[in-house]
Amino acid sequence: MKQSRDTHAFRLAASRQLDGELADADLDLAEQKAHLHQAQEALKLGNLRGREIFENLLKEPVPLDLVRRIRTSPQGRKAVRLPSPRRQAKLTLPRVAAACLLTFVLGGGLGYVLALKPASAVSPLIADAGDAWLDDVVAHYRTFSRMDGRLAELPASEPAAIIEWLLGNTGVNFRIPDLSDNGLAFEGARMLVAGGMPVGQLVYTSGEGEVISLLFRKNRPDEDGFSELIRDNIALVSWRSATATYVVVGPSSAASLDEIAAKAAGLI
Repeated sequence: MKQSRDTHAFRLAASRQLDGELADADLDLAEQKAHLHQAQEALKLGNLRGREIFENLLKEPVPLDLVRRIRTSPQGRKAVRLPSPRRQAKLTLPRVAAACLLTFVLGGGLGYVLALKPASAVSPLIADAGDAWLDDVVAHYRTFSRMDGRLAELPASEPAAIIEWLLGNTGVNFRIPDLSDNGLAFEGARMLVAGGMPVGQLVYTSGEGEVISLLFRKNRPDEDGFSELIRDNIALVSWRSATATYVVVGPSSAASLDEIAAKAAGLI
């Protein structure tokens, strides 16, 4: 209703101007007021739409990985800015109208983009779940490889019990590779949980006392394979079969780790 009155006032002012009763400056002022009111109404609609979208985004759960990154990120240094004398800006009707139009365009554009963008795209910092089990493998290796005299849960003298135990828990059919030609002695077997799945582990030691592990688990359809990785001072060499994923883990200083993996792949 207010917009209709402003439009009527503008038309009346234009009629008076044609009759010589109204100056050009008064007609320009009436036109600017009508355009300003239209911009204000459009800005209100854009603000309501943007507020609705932001309220919906606030209802989405915050990813745990994002919370961890925020908590562990270093605090930045705050810059100290001295106060500066304020400048008095002269407000005019054209400046106010231009500011309203600019705010409307920015707010409406942001609301439109957020409305089209799926909610899952707002959290790009979520870590790749396919690497989570490798972190568990590295952490487990770093701990158990330092256990002198307690490397295996089942000793090498019980190969039948090892195969039955690991096969029943991992679902992976395997043989215990003889890697003595590569200078490795079989010590026994362990089992761990990595990435939420059971993983079988065959433990070997070298003549220099290095611990080399051969791990395996069932394949997951959502994972991409890898060939070689280095995490700190630990190296991982991997390959896949039709049903299982295998990883040889050892010190990154072990130069023949890829040869060991190639030999194990043909025997397991």
